Amino acid sequence: MGVREGVHVVTELTVLVELAGREIEMRKPTDGSMVVLARISRGLPKIENVEELSDEVRERLIRNLGTLGKIVDGMVVKDDDKDWLEDAMIDGEVTAEEVFASIRVAGEKFNGTAAPAKMAAPVRRRK
Repeated sequence: MGVREGVHVVTELTVLVELAGREIEMRKPTDGSMVVLARISRGLPKIENVEELSDEVRERLIRNLGTLGKIVDGMVVKDDDKDWLEDAMIDGEVTAEEVFASIRVAGEKFNGTAAPAKMAAPVRRRK
């Protein structure tokens, strides 16, 4: 394999996680993102009670869901899976709770408490 100047190959560890019947390839979440996810998950109200929430709680919910989106976007490897997940969440086919569960499953796989992780294809990154 030839190496071009300014480009190096990075191999990252990924796992396959089922989400709403679809296999999604995910990167390992950072320790910081896991701390943020733990905080967010404790503060999520049941979505069916949204109309009963105060404005302050509703704003925090929206902000937290946006943060969840950033973390998930960074974990999901393939762009078509990101697009599918975005559409599925907008259509109500996938809930935030299901996304949290998929992140938990990915974490378990990376920590060796579930099926082993697989090596992803090399990714070219510019320096």
